[in-house]
Amino acid sequence: MNPAFDLLIDNGGRLVFVDETGNRHENVRPARMFPLTDPEGWISLQGPSGEEVGFIENAKTLTREQQAALSDAFAKRDFVPVVRSIDRISRAADGHLWQVTTDRGPTIFRIETDESIQQLGANRLVIVDDHNTRYLIPDIDKLDLESRRRLERYY
Repeated sequence: MNPAFDLLIDNGGRLVFVDETGNRHENVRPARMFPLTDPEGWISLQGPSGEEVGFIENAKTLTREQQAALSDAFAKRDFVPVVRSIDRISRAADGHLWQVTTDRGPTIFRIETDESIQQLGANRLVIVDDHNTRYLIPDIDKLDLESRRRLERYY
C-alpha cells in the first residue's frame, strides 16, 4: 500500500514532504523516534524550525523512490566530520570562526557560544556550528599540542 503523501529530493539536495492535502514542506529533516531499535519505524518529519509536519509509522511501506529520498536525508543528517586538528579560532562579531582540518579536509565554520561545544564523556567533544552541523573530536588527548591549546582557550 502506497502512502497518501510523497517524499522527494529537490534540486538543492534537500528533502521535501508533500502532505495528503498537497501542501509542500521544503527542507524537511527526518528524526528517528523511540525505540531506536526500530530504525524503520516511527520517523518524525520536521520542518526547518523543528515543528513536526509529518510522520512515518513504517518506512517499509514507502515506495522505493521515497525510501531512497529518506535514506539520502538520513545520510546527510547523520554525517559527522571528525576534527583532526584545530588550525585557528578567531573572534567574529557574532561568535567565533573555527578553521579546522577534518577527516574530509579543511573547513571553516562559526559557533555562536561556548554552549555550542558539548562534552560526550571524558575526552570526547561535539561542536555544533551555526548551521547545526556537528563536528566530533573523538579524543581531545589525540589532538596535537597546538590544537589542544586553541581548544582550551574556548572550552
